Amino acid sequence: MPSDPNRIDHALALVEEGKPGEADTLLEHLAVRDKDPTAAWHLAWLRLRAGNTEGALAALCEFPADPVCSERAREMLVGERRNAEALALVRQTSHSPGDPRARVSSAVEKHLAGDYPGAAEDCREALALAPAHAPAHNHLARALHNMGQLGAAQVEFERAVHADPRYPEAWHNLGHSLRAGNQLERACEALEHALAISPGYRSARLNLGITLYTLGQPVRALECFEVLLSRNRDDVEAMVNAGLCLQQTGKYGQARQRLERALELVPEHQWVQYYLGVLMHQQGDLVGARASLEQALRVRADDADASAALCAVLADAGDEAAAQSVLAQGLAISPQHPGLNVEAARRERHRGDGLGAEARLRRIDAATLAPQLRERYFHELGRVLDRNARHDAAFEAFVQGNALAAEASRWRGSQPETIFADLNDIDAWLDAGAPGLDGVDDGDGDQGADLCFVVGFPRSEHPQFERLMAAHPGVSLLRGRNTLEMLVSTLKGLPGGYPSSIARLDRGDRLALRRMYRLALGREGAVAGTAVIEQAPLRLVHAGLVQALFPKAKLLLLLRHPCDAVLDSFMHAAPGDAAANFHTLAGTVRLYDAALALWGKLLPRLTLSVAELRREDVAASPATALAQACRFIGIDADPALSDATPSDVPANATLRGPSFAARRTVANWERYRTPLQPFLPTLGNHAIRLGYDIT
Repeated sequence: MPSDPNRIDHALALVEEGKPGEADTLLEHLAVRDKDPTAAWHLAWLRLRAGNTEGALAALCEFPADPVCSERAREMLVGERRNAEALALVRQTSHSPGDPRARVSSAVEKHLAGDYPGAAEDCREALALAPAHAPAHNHLARALHNMGQLGAAQVEFERAVHADPRYPEAWHNLGHSLRAGNQLERACEALEHALAISPGYRSARLNLGITLYTLGQPVRALECFEVLLSRNRDDVEAMVNAGLCLQQTGKYGQARQRLERALELVPEHQWVQYYLGVLMHQQGDLVGARASLEQALRVRADDADASAALCAVLADAGDEAAAQSVLAQGLAISPQHPGLNVEAARRERHRGDGLGAEARLRRIDAATLAPQLRERYFHELGRVLDRNARHDAAFEAFVQGNALAAEASRWRGSQPETIFADLNDIDAWLDAGAPGLDGVDDGDGDQGADLCFVVGFPRSEHPQFERLMAAHPGVSLLRGRNTLEMLVSTLKGLPGGYPSSIARLDRGDRLALRRMYRLALGREGAVAGTAVIEQAPLRLVHAGLVQALFPKAKLLLLLRHPCDAVLDSFMHAAPGDAAANFHTLAGTVRLYDAALALWGKLLPRLTLSVAELRREDVAASPATALAQACRFIGIDADPALSDATPSDVPANATLRGPSFAARRTVANWERYRTPLQPFLPTLGNHAIRLGYDIT
């Protein structure tokens, strides 16, 4: 029987007094003891606002015959795509003649059966009975949306939230509609409205995260997915999307763990196979990337995104025939797919057909592309225009691509100033006499004699050197791994920070740091008994730490004309805090100047074995230059390996990116003298010191 209204009013007063727990207890008591649907309805709203959606549903579903409770429960179930439960509930509910809720329930049944025109007609009949009935507007909009009438659907969703501003499902659906119309900021606002009303609304939080990710805000998006995973650690949709956010923020290891766990839960999940393949490609695991993307295409052969990604992997692995085959198959199915056409243009450029590549790219409307693909588009267009000797237009294309990369970098939370703070700390340490710099023999037998750190400014390496090291049986090549950086992070946490804490290390500390480093090498695939080549360009500023821990290690400094090194870095987007400086030419020059100036200050203090390898020398006389590098490293200089093809490279080689692509090795900067002109005085000082011509 109905409860005493005063008891319900008292419960609502408790809520106002900040005592929701007491209010919940009282309302539940009234709903259960008195079988009062009004108490249950208030209880459901109390729980809904507290984020307890399951508790709210439980209270409502005790009263399936009550039209008010049933309607709220129906909306919640449909809003979370729990369609079978919604349908069962609708069929239990009876309505009085002339009740618009009856027509909306009929519309829900028809919608779930795929009869969208019938659903729309039922909603219009409901609105004829009650023009301000918010659920009728909402479900009419859903039907219109599925019929492809997106503009009319958005109008109806807006009418629904205007009629009932406390209607979370209508706010959610409005957000979905706005996102479909590429109104991403407004979509986020609508989804946030839904969550303000119902914090536990899973679909709203999931879609807010997806929309934020689409906007290029992976950090905020990740927060949404982590909330969902805190409620259900096996929520596959949240897990996959969290993995994508982690990937975007450069946390590849964590991203891979999420995606691999999702595959354990749903082994044939085609999207996860695709995303995992793309991630493995970024990590340099070309074998794993190929396997994952091929599996994605076995599940769904018409996935053009997977075809484009697989084509890129095969091309980077040097399997040009397979890349062309996948590309041809993809284009046969989706000839207008922009990702496939960007890859096709890349293949044409590599074959020397720059004009064909440019024509293909010009047929793509860049404004319609998602931010990540648009960034790739402009960078590829820049390379094509560079090949076609249209250097002014090429530079503008790189500026556009880098602007997109910079925006994504900001949303990722990149901190381009961090490296300058590190450089300043190292500079101050050098000014203080570099205490702790000189390595000590701690009697553990590990002086680093097997280690060679290949350093320099990014884009100074020659691909032939990398190919030789990857193919050499006596070498473990690790490229871009965070092995030494892990030690830097550890030292930053010690008293005095890094590098000042080097001076405070005792024997036990040094032994522990060496063990930590060796374990990291093992995890990255370094083989005992080989020469370990650690290639990480900007690591040259950490040469002092190398000397302090591994005094018998070698440093191979890769050099290139400063103007070309700067220009090439600007033209190649890369993830990471330091690389965020490459989004502008000014930022690239600033980092080059700071890093090379510090190297010039550090070099006279080093007792490590140091040698130079100039990219220009490898281009002009590869056999001689590479033989000298091998002698310095302490490995045999097999001439046959200098001409190794990608198929000669071990499957576990840690190459990343298009290592075997034809990279320009002659001076290119003269063609871009105009944009470089303001920076020539700075770069000229370094060029003269390094023995390069700047005239």
